[in-house]
Amino acid sequence: MSTNIVPISDLRREASQVVKIVREGRDVVYITQHGRPAAVLVNYEQYEALIAELQALKQQQSKTAYTIAEQKGTFATLADMAQDLGADDLAEQHDHYLYGTDKS
Repeated sequence: MSTNIVPISDLRREASQVVKIVREGRDVVYITQHGRPAAVLVNYEQYEALIAELQALKQQQSKTAYTIAEQKGTFATLADMAQDLGADDLAEQHDHYLYGTDKS
């Protein structure tokens, strides 16, 4: 995979050619505007593969977090978090949300 950097002005003139390069060569094209990176063009199949990989990573991360909470116990996890934040009693600290009582 080669690196192609194309100014946006060139992209305007040669859009069909740039898309052809991306589609057929599976190369990535970096589009610049005023000399700075502005966008990236990738082959559609590469894009779909990247999205699928991101979704798989999110699912794995979610499963990992759920497994840890499940192993430790959700309430224990919340209690530890509250203790780390300095709230000894979550109910006492947040009754005003539930019952409209004063914060004091």
